[in-house]
Amino acid sequence: MEQVKITITVKSPTLIASSSTAGVLTATRGSIDGRILRGVFASHFIKSHNLGKEAHKNQEFMDLFYGDLRFVSAYKDTVKGTSFPAPLSLQRNKHPKDNDSVTDLFTGEDLVGYKGVKGFIVQDGNNCSLVPIETAIRLHMSRSSEKERIQGRSKDGNIFNYEFLEPNQVFVGTVIGPKTALEAFVRQFHKELDCYIGRSRYTEYGHCEVEIGEITSIPAPESKEDSVYIRLHTPLLLGNESIVNVIGDAVQEIGSDISVDSVHASYQEEQNFNSIWGVRSSSEPAASAGSVIKLVKASGWTQDDLAKLQHILYNGMGGRVHEGYGQGRLWTPRKLEMVKLEEPKIAEVTSLHQSTRDLARKILEKQVILNARLRAANDVDTYIKPGFNVGGQAKHFTTVLLAELGMDHKNGYKTLQSFVKKVKDDDKILANNLKPFNIKHEYTSKSDKYVNLMDYIITFDKDMLLDACLSKSGESGTYYEISTKLVNMIGINKEEFSKVVVYEYWLYFFRHIRKIQFRHIKKIQ
Repeated sequence: MEQVKITITVKSPTLIASSSTAGVLTATRGSIDGRILRGVFASHFIKSHNLGKEAHKNQEFMDLFYGDLRFVSAYKDTVKGTSFPAPLSLQRNKHPKDNDSVTDLFTGEDLVGYKGVKGFIVQDGNNCSLVPIETAIRLHMSRSSEKERIQGRSKDGNIFNYEFLEPNQVFVGTVIGPKTALEAFVRQFHKELDCYIGRSRYTEYGHCEVEIGEITSIPAPESKEDSVYIRLHTPLLLGNESIVNVIGDAVQEIGSDISVDSVHASYQEEQNFNSIWGVRSSSEPAASAGSVIKLVKASGWTQDDLAKLQHILYNGMGGRVHEGYGQGRLWTPRKLEMVKLEEPKIAEVTSLHQSTRDLARKILEKQVILNARLRAANDVDTYIKPGFNVGGQAKHFTTVLLAELGMDHKNGYKTLQSFVKKVKDDDKILANNLKPFNIKHEYTSKSDKYVNLMDYIITFDKDMLLDACLSKSGESGTYYEISTKLVNMIGINKEEFSKVVVYEYWLYFFRHIRKIQFRHIKKIQ
């Protein structure tokens, strides 16, 4: 028996409705059921072969989806491997700060002060980690009538909520079966598929990407215990039987001296929705995934017995095994250490597509310009505002300098600089209006840092301004932080861009002075 890994990446909010959903909240499952996996591939097969409603008459279709293949539920993938439902026999210390150990009920240890482990876990040697399923809730309003749909509102105010799986999570399931059947399955589909699954998949929910892996062998069974333990990997449909009878009947072919010794299980009702017929299936009792069963064999377990048991577990027990129900895995009760799950390492981006680079450059340049504007406003508030004269002369110099700056982003500052130099040489009245303002010069290589506004304009270094706007200088949250790596990756013509940045700086410098003046005049009036 072989297996093929199926990787599902959630691309948009996805709702896999749970059986217990009722009332105003539609809850989601934390996994993607095997029946959904089978439905994804079956629908692609039907469309590609134009079978319509006659798919059941196609022998190839029946062999793939009602034959020897088992479509097993997909659970969340992590950096430590694929998670699985926590065995119900696992118990965790109630006070993890003192001792965050996890012990199995079947070890026979004293477990006073312990509680059950719930949800999904991933095991790595003697360590295990809880795997959180990222979900969120979105509110919707029911608009049943055609008029309400057009209006986009409902007077009745019927509200319902969807809980959904957050995008960008990865789930991994498997398709299990004989090698020939798996080869036929793999040939039928592209390696990567686009699909929509779950509730409301024809609207904004359920977009996923599916990737089909290579055919690999199922792991060889290992057990050094006298007893063998099974954990249910997926729910086990019981029908009218008990879990002891269903599992006992499934393993009888190994030997008549095998029996179920003890069970640690919980139970649930399994009910599915058939989207083709538009009806719910009848509710069926099931043992929950994570239930643990202890098997004993009077004559002892041989490697051949374990191989047969492994085949039974991967083939499925109970009803509807084609949909992945009744999957079991060998389990070894032991003491584990609960550790925090590592965050996935994000692959470092080393290059960008040209269109992405162009878009990133526009965004980055906009942020740099905003930094220049913020610096201009801060410099005015710090050095100009305290000694500002709101008389006509002050109004006059801002108007004149803004006019000289003009509308030319690339050459505006150069024109302004030349004008102020000429004013200084001619010693005009405007020069006297600029000299009283003493500014700490951050954008010059000269040793004299405190200068008047006139010299500030003349000796201003546009390249130093650009470097300052690209750096992380300033208090946290004051300016936008620019990634040096991103700057190098997208490439910026600093010589040309510095002309635009210095123009924006002076434009907002003078505008901010005028704003302060107008506010003061309005306050007086």
